[in-house]
Amino acid sequence: MSRLSDVAFALSVGTAIPRSVALHRLPPDIVELVPAYEGYDFILVRDDIVIIDPDTYEIVDVIPA
Repeated sequence: MSRLSDVAFALSVGTAIPRSVALHRLPPDIVELVPAYEGYDFILVRDDIVIIDPDTYEIVDVIPA
């Protein structure tokens, strides 16, 4: 999994990211801790975990490291 260090979009809820960005499935342990994240994917931007809706490519949450 790659970590993005320089992105051309704001890291804020509701921002749509480019569809060229590769998404990763959330680990089951995370979904178990936060069931509301079921069905979402994520990317790493610097040290932040960015939760993404795979249907809309919109940011759902940003979890600072």
